[in-house]
Amino acid sequence: MLTALPKDAAGHPLPGRTVAWASVNPGLVSVSSSGRVAGLAAGSTAITATVEGKGGTAAIRVLIPPDVSCVSQVGPLLSLSGVRPASYANTAVADSTKIDASTAQFLTPANDPVRVGGGANICFHGGETLGQLPPSTDWSTMHDTYAFEVRGSPSFTIEDIKEFDYGDGITLDENSTSNWSIRGVHFRYMRDDCVQNDYLNSGSIEDSFFDGCYEGFSSRPFTTTQDGSNHLVVVKNSLFRLQDMDHGYAEPGHGGFFKWSAEGPMVALYNNVYRLDSPSTLSTHTLGPPPGKLWDCANNVMVWLGSGPFPETLPACYTLLTGAAGLDYWNNAVAQWKANHPETLADVGPPIVSLYVLSVSSTLTGSVMLTATAVDDQEIAGVQFRLDAQNLGSEVTIESPLTKFTLTWDSRSVPNGTYLLSATARDPSGNTKTSAAVTVTISNQP
Repeated sequence: MLTALPKDAAGHPLPGRTVAWASVNPGLVSVSSSGRVAGLAAGSTAITATVEGKGGTAAIRVLIPPDVSCVSQVGPLLSLSGVRPASYANTAVADSTKIDASTAQFLTPANDPVRVGGGANICFHGGETLGQLPPSTDWSTMHDTYAFEVRGSPSFTIEDIKEFDYGDGITLDENSTSNWSIRGVHFRYMRDDCVQNDYLNSGSIEDSFFDGCYEGFSSRPFTTTQDGSNHLVVVKNSLFRLQDMDHGYAEPGHGGFFKWSAEGPMVALYNNVYRLDSPSTLSTHTLGPPPGKLWDCANNVMVWLGSGPFPETLPACYTLLTGAAGLDYWNNAVAQWKANHPETLADVGPPIVSLYVLSVSSTLTGSVMLTATAVDDQEIAGVQFRLDAQNLGSEVTIESPLTKFTLTWDSRSVPNGTYLLSATARDPSGNTKTSAAVTVTISNQP
């Protein structure tokens, strides 16, 4: 219910005057003669109040319920579909436009397959962005890749999209990209920030699965920007897992769930599950909420599968689980999320794979362990090691630890000499990818 208080030129109230209420967009919001407002569809509009020729305006935003897609909102419709070998860039999208990409699969070498912006209240729904850079790609290169860019679009909503193998899962650029919403997304193997909010805006994350981030959330400006300390990011009903990467900022490993600055927004965290298998290698990040930034918090679970005690002190709104109990809790949460978000598109993207050079010496003697890093947007079925294109042993189907496939092989089974070692990864749909080869020398005593 809205109220309006007319005043005279001196600022004195004028009670008893009749107020005429009107909606700027009656298709989004209705308003009764008494000022009662009802949302009819998702979107942003305004309500005007007029008294004897003088008026005022109140901005109104109708939010989308969690079980209703943003494509139901009133506005123009754009559709994207099919396997798309080129990027999509449209930064002049009209207000309240719905971009339905539910059958689109971006399989492109572009560093930024989707860039959208322009008007307010844009909805981007569905689809996939599938990266192709191998795990051996250096961090500096990955840092400049973005699965999805939002530029200058207030109240932007992205939902039900799947992303794989980029630096940032989403980057929310420009001060005007305020009150953003991320819903029902699945980001996998992101080698910088899963969510980059470096313009420090308010926003929300809900019902999403971030499966393998080098860093979870970033609100640390890399350029002059607004002070976001009065803003708020709300995160709820979501899953987050940090992933050790072969190439990090300064060394292999991962950062924290939060990369925050003193000017960053406050955070509210509800009903989330976080998984961590090893400590952060970046001391300026935090695994729990950033210090001084916790606005509200309830019913979060931290699953710690590393050795020793958990590296930080968590607030009381977190429950810490470890060992088998923690892993079971995580696996059950993931299974439930996947059951609620079934795969609907064909598996068109191949895996990515590299030989893990930190474990492969250029000279092989006796029994050796060969390790490859292999990841798929769904899962890896197996990795076959090869020496000069000839199979070495059986295909490795056991992943331990995550993303790593290891074969124990007796190098004395082949003559001494120089060879090319490679690995081929296969996914359950039969898509394959062969790593770049590494030159090795077999040198055994006769």
